[in-house]
Amino acid sequence: MSPTLKTFFVTLSSLALLNCGGGESSPSSTATLHAGTTAVTMQLEFPETPLVDSLVVDCRGADTLHYSVDPGKPYLELDLFPYESWKFSAKLYANGHLMQQGETTAKLEAGTPIDITIKMHALSGFVHVEIPLGLGNPAGIASGLMRIAGPDSTVTYPMQVSGSTAVFTSAMLPLGVEYTLTLTMQDSSGADIYSATETFTLSETAPVPALQIKSLRSQVGLAIELAADVQFALTTRLPGKRSTPRPGDIVISEFMSSPLKSDSTQYEFVEIYNGTLDTMTLEGCTIGTTTAKGWPITLAYIAPGEAAVLGDTSASTPSAYRNTATWGDFTNTKGSVVLACDGAAIDSLYYSATQDTLLNNLIPNSSTTGKNPLSSHLSIDRWANRDNPESWCLAPPDPGTFTTCGQ
Repeated sequence: MSPTLKTFFVTLSSLALLNCGGGESSPSSTATLHAGTTAVTMQLEFPETPLVDSLVVDCRGADTLHYSVDPGKPYLELDLFPYESWKFSAKLYANGHLMQQGETTAKLEAGTPIDITIKMHALSGFVHVEIPLGLGNPAGIASGLMRIAGPDSTVTYPMQVSGSTAVFTSAMLPLGVEYTLTLTMQDSSGADIYSATETFTLSETAPVPALQIKSLRSQVGLAIELAADVQFALTTRLPGKRSTPRPGDIVISEFMSSPLKSDSTQYEFVEIYNGTLDTMTLEGCTIGTTTAKGWPITLAYIAPGEAAVLGDTSASTPSAYRNTATWGDFTNTKGSVVLACDGAAIDSLYYSATQDTLLNNLIPNSSTTGKNPLSSHLSIDRWANRDNPESWCLAPPDPGTFTTCGQ
């Protein structure tokens, strides 16, 4: 690869076989048996995969049953009638197509719990690339192309933009074929400002080489995951650029100001997000209610495209979030949150649990009237309009995870 815009990070990760039940990781069945039936446990195990549409399981025997399985909770506990030969099949759909499938048969006897294993095999694969452009797209990337060349044809896919991320996705590709991928991005005049080339082969154990460029400037790396216990990596590190934040470089993306004092599991916190292509130093930065009344941040820096959680220093705050030297107190119903560096405000907001007739740009905030107060979330795709209350929503706290309000 020969990038022309500083550096980049690329990871190729494989989609492993999908297994249902079996092995030491399969839980024992807890299904309640009806008279004359059999408890069947299926445990579906697979790594996180881009563009998963659905995971379905069909059971055909004494009855015909169809289940749509939540990929986030990949297990089934069934109560089936005895039958000489039940057929269980599973299908994984991704990128709009059937991608993996497998089936097995089993004899079910009344009152005898059983674990079922379905070994999947891939039918085809695809390529998916995500590139953070940074808030406001400071590199000026206006368009891009991904070209995939095989032995018989070459297909070009245009860049799509989702929020502040450029996305390239191919159609489904046959397995066992060597491909050459060329990725280019252009500025508004059409000049190339980034390019990369790589050769790869899709297989049943690696049908999705999911390339993800973490940062255009932080580091260069190529890692090919051959199997769960075998990995080959070739990495070249270049000096990363560290900058002092300016207004708009780091934004406040979530905050909790009204935890219940009587609940030891709740705590105050502020989540901040680095939307640039550079690593931002946090030396001399504070979080608080004003630029003058802030609490020193102890984190040294925040990487591009990542979030950091600044939490209360009390024991109720997880240790990974106690990233301040001291902590004051945000008022519950109405107040302000200010991120400042070297005495200058980098980002700030005003919040209220009720509407104010004098200020129309108050961010919605939860009060302590409920048992589980909600935190205020910025819909990260609306960062440029973050002063607008409609760009925020109330939801259960999830520090370190971004929320898209209204979805």
